[in-house]
Amino acid sequence: MSKIKRPIAKSTSAPMRGVEAAMYLWRQVSKGGIVSESLRALGDRVSPPDRTLAASLAYALVRRLSLWEHLREKFLLPRPEKFSKSVQAAVLMGAAGLTELEKFAPAALISSLIEWTKERDRHGARVVNAVLRRVLEEGPAELQRLRNDDRLESLCLLSGVPSWVGERWRRDCGPAVARRFVEQNAGGCSLSLRLSPDAPRDLPQRLEEAGQIVAESSLPEGLRLADTALPSALPGYGEGWFTPQSESSILVGTEAADFEGTRLLDMCAGRGVKTGQIAQLRPDITVEGWDLSKGRVAAGVREMERLKLSDRVVMRVGSALELEPLAAPDAILVDAPCSGSGTWRRHPEGKWRLSPENLEELTELQYHLLCRAFSLVKKGGKVVYSTCSLLAAENEEVVKKALRAFPDISERLLSADFGGIACGKGRMLTPENPWTDGFYLAAFSK
Repeated sequence: MSKIKRPIAKSTSAPMRGVEAAMYLWRQVSKGGIVSESLRALGDRVSPPDRTLAASLAYALVRRLSLWEHLREKFLLPRPEKFSKSVQAAVLMGAAGLTELEKFAPAALISSLIEWTKERDRHGARVVNAVLRRVLEEGPAELQRLRNDDRLESLCLLSGVPSWVGERWRRDCGPAVARRFVEQNAGGCSLSLRLSPDAPRDLPQRLEEAGQIVAESSLPEGLRLADTALPSALPGYGEGWFTPQSESSILVGTEAADFEGTRLLDMCAGRGVKTGQIAQLRPDITVEGWDLSKGRVAAGVREMERLKLSDRVVMRVGSALELEPLAAPDAILVDAPCSGSGTWRRHPEGKWRLSPENLEELTELQYHLLCRAFSLVKKGGKVVYSTCSLLAAENEEVVKKALRAFPDISERLLSADFGGIACGKGRMLTPENPWTDGFYLAAFSK
C-alpha cells in the first residue's frame, strides 16, 4: 500500500482560491495523501467558502476517478499522455466539477482551470479550454450512454469502483450481489456516534443546539447524524461522551467484548476505537492493544485518556507477528489491515491504490495474523477476525486457510443476529445506509 505523505502548510504562505486549493489537494492524493488530511494541512490559507469548493471538487474527482479518466480519454485527443501533467490534471478536475457541481457556474470553473494551467503550461491552457467545452457539450450524452449500458463495467465507471474489483465481486458473490455492492459504493455517508456509558441523556439535544440533525440508531449505544462533521468540534467530544464509529464497526466491537475471562488482546488496535469500545463494554477486564505504527499507538493512548480508560488499557508499539502478550489472553480481536473496500465511500482514495498484487500481499499478512491469534489465545478462548472489506480473498478465504492449519480451532456462532450475508465462514455486513460500512466478521473457539 502507498505510504501516506502528510503535507505541512504554514499559515504565512500565500492564500489559495478554491480551484487552486482543489488542484493542490489532487496533487497530494497523487502522492499518496488523503483529501481530508491535506485540507486540514492548508490551515487558514483557504477561506471557508473556498475550502468548501476545494473539498467538493477534490472529493468529486477522487470518488469517481475512473469515470473522469474515461472522459479524458474520450475528449483529450489523440492521447492524454501526449499532453503535460498539468493539462491532464486540469481536464480531470474540470470533468468532475462540470458533471457534479450544480451550484458552481461552468464558465467560472473552466476559466479558473484555464488560468491555473496557464501558469504551468501556457500552450496547454488552450487545450484545457477546448476539451472542457467538449465535456460540457458532449459529456451528458456519454454519461447517458453508460447508464443505458447494462454491463457491470459501465456501472463500475458510473459508481466509482475499479472494474477489476467489480469483477472480483461478481466472481465471489454472483452478478446480482456484485451490482448491489457497486451501487452501494456510490451512496453517501454520514457520521455515526458510539455513546459512552457516562454520556448525558440530553446529548442529542446539545448536538441539535450545535446545529446537527440527530436521529436514533438501530443500536442502543449508537446515534446518527444527518451529515458529516468534525467530531472534535462537537459538544461532548473532549469529555469522552461519544466516539465517531460506523455502526458496522460497533457490531464488531460488541462481538469481541462477548467472552468469558478478564483479558483481551487487540492485535491490530490502530487508533484504539474498538479497543476503547471493548473496555467500556467490559469494565471487569484489562485490554492490551498492539499496533505497528508509533503514531497510531500515540493516538490510541490519547483516546484512552479521553475515555478515561488508561488504567485498564495498555497500548504497545510493535509487530503483531512478533510481540508477546503481557499475559495469556482469554480473547483476541484481529481487526486486520485490509483493502478497506467496505469503507470506500468514506475514504475514496484507497480504491485507486489497490491492485491485485498488493491485495495478495494483504491476504498473506491477514493469514499470518489470524494464525498468530490462534496460537496465542488460551484453550477455551475466543478469537474474532474482522476486516472492513467486501472481498472474499481477505475474508472467508483467509479464514478457511487458517482453519486448515489449526485443527483445534472451530468456528462459533456469533453472539447476536447481525444480519448481513452468510459467507460459508462468517458474515458480511454491507454498506446499506449512510451509517454503515462494509465489514466481515467471524468468531472462533480454541
